[in-house]
Amino acid sequence: MGKDFKAFMARYVSGWRSSRHIEARLRFPGMNFHEALTRVTYKRIFGVWPDLENPRTISEKMCWLKVNDKRPQNAVITDKYRLRGYAEQNGLGHMMNELHGVWDRADDVDFGALPDAYALKVTNGSAWNVIKAPGQAIDEEATRKRLDLWMKTDMSDHKGEWYYAASPARIIAEHYLDNGGGDIPDYKLFVFNGETRFIQYCETRYSGLRSIFMSPQWEPMPFTYAVFAPYGPPPPRPEALDEMIEAAKTLSQGFALVRADFYINKGRLLLGELSLNPVGGYTVFKPDEWNEKIGDWLELPDKATLTASS
Repeated sequence: MGKDFKAFMARYVSGWRSSRHIEARLRFPGMNFHEALTRVTYKRIFGVWPDLENPRTISEKMCWLKVNDKRPQNAVITDKYRLRGYAEQNGLGHMMNELHGVWDRADDVDFGALPDAYALKVTNGSAWNVIKAPGQAIDEEATRKRLDLWMKTDMSDHKGEWYYAASPARIIAEHYLDNGGGDIPDYKLFVFNGETRFIQYCETRYSGLRSIFMSPQWEPMPFTYAVFAPYGPPPPRPEALDEMIEAAKTLSQGFALVRADFYINKGRLLLGELSLNPVGGYTVFKPDEWNEKIGDWLELPDKATLTASS
């Protein structure tokens, strides 16, 4: 299959690549495709259609935001390269990881100029990363092909997150992070209307993910994602917790919901990324009642305010 044809398939046919995409187009003709895809995806996961007129669960409210909040700044903060400028504007540029390079094409990535270890990321998507650990060999040709395919794939057609299509595709190389053992924990702060409500702690991402939800006071919360096993004794409280919470508050100004992801590398607090719709907007918490309880914590903005500022 030729390179041009693969690029065409990735960019234009991805919207028809599964029964979910086909159903979205056929069931809701004339509706914005990302809204239709959001509705169908929600139905596939939860078994019922989302109530986007009177949303109650946290997932319904995230889907409401996805459908109604089309402000250009959403594409800025969710782009891994443009986020750097946003952090700088808010006085937090020092929290960004070291940047080794940025390119507009996979063919332009200069592997020879990179250090021994690094992280390559496609900036307008989720989980599009190539991590090269110290001393590890890398197949440059295979890596270019993977990066090229990611760059030509419309990530917004995956879960209806329209803003991924509103940012230019770039590749960045960042400093390799590792606190030992090939892993570095991350702290995901869920900020509702400017207030951190809970924190998802994740570790051993590459060898069997373990995760637990903690309160801002660093006490275990009585819920988890349905796919996670019990964590066990809680992890130690990070020394930078208060700094994280303050930074997350600053970065979430003007947004109803932001998940701010942080790392601590050798004592230095680093901002990883900002997410507007964690898990694409389809979080499944257990026990089940917490899906609505957490939804109660999020106050949605008036649609008129979103239109006026777009």
